[in-house]
Amino acid sequence: MRFSLLNAVRNHPDQAYPLADVYADYISDAVLAEELGFTRSWYGEHHFRPCQWTGSPMLVATAVAARTTALRVGTAVALLPFHDPRRLAEDAAILDVISGGRLDLGVGPGSQYEEFRTFGVDPSEMIGRSWESIDWIRRAFTEPGPFSHTGRFFDIPDMTFTTKPVQDPVPVWWGGMGPANLRRSAERGFDLIAPFNAGYDHALEAAGRNPADHQVALMIPVFVDADADRAWDIAGPGLEYFVNFYQLRRNLNGEPAPAEARVTVDMLRSGNAGFWFAAVGTPDDVIGQLRPVVAGQRLGRCTELALQLRQAGMSTADTHRGMRLFADEVMPALLES
Repeated sequence: MRFSLLNAVRNHPDQAYPLADVYADYISDAVLAEELGFTRSWYGEHHFRPCQWTGSPMLVATAVAARTTALRVGTAVALLPFHDPRRLAEDAAILDVISGGRLDLGVGPGSQYEEFRTFGVDPSEMIGRSWESIDWIRRAFTEPGPFSHTGRFFDIPDMTFTTKPVQDPVPVWWGGMGPANLRRSAERGFDLIAPFNAGYDHALEAAGRNPADHQVALMIPVFVDADADRAWDIAGPGLEYFVNFYQLRRNLNGEPAPAEARVTVDMLRSGNAGFWFAAVGTPDDVIGQLRPVVAGQRLGRCTELALQLRQAGMSTADTHRGMRLFADEVMPALLES
């Protein structure tokens, strides 16, 4: 079992502070994560949202790679429909070169109506664009000479991709759900990063692959404190904002979500928030909440916990204290499970 840091670099709209400090804080989390024995630090992508969620996970991951020596850096996930695959491939390859081969390339199709509208991308094309892009990127990484591509969305004739990554192959992680997407991911032999593992092992087996050969990272918000009530007081506002960022998003046809879809901190704490799950409390509380996850009894088989340890609006003092408590008390107990 591995442990990684999951980062949604953003402000809390109700507790915003200067972006330069926000980015410095998240980068400091990664530096500490390396010290504490975490394997990876993942960075998500969204655009033009009130929380100023970072639109460039590659840039943040590059900054982290420059401050660390062993920590792997990943995108969780790069939103393929909003990128020209030629540029995304170059950015990924350069990050892999600068980091000395520490890139994990997580990709997915996106989810926010406003982003598709602003980029001028028809949401009905999101899946097709995603698979055409990642298939081209993987080919660019490995083709030794000129090659051409003619697809539904991109026409790229007679091109030589000269900026090769260090890793061969670059690990690719799929970050979308749905049976058809999981089937396509399994056929390509990708790893999975998601909130839960719903049928990916079956998809791998159907593709003739052994699930034991593939990594599954489960994305879980976590905060540890010596006092459970204080833990929820500190992490609760950011958790509520994070969950409702998705829970209250518009449908991809632009229709607003119903008001009753809102999730509250009390719902999260009581376990009455649907599939949303956060492990928050004392070390013993969090150990008890995560043991079934590590055992594959909750959320499906996993090989890695991708932990969102800083919730939007939390201070660095609280975040780092929680990270140290997790590494000192929770991580050893879970490894012994």
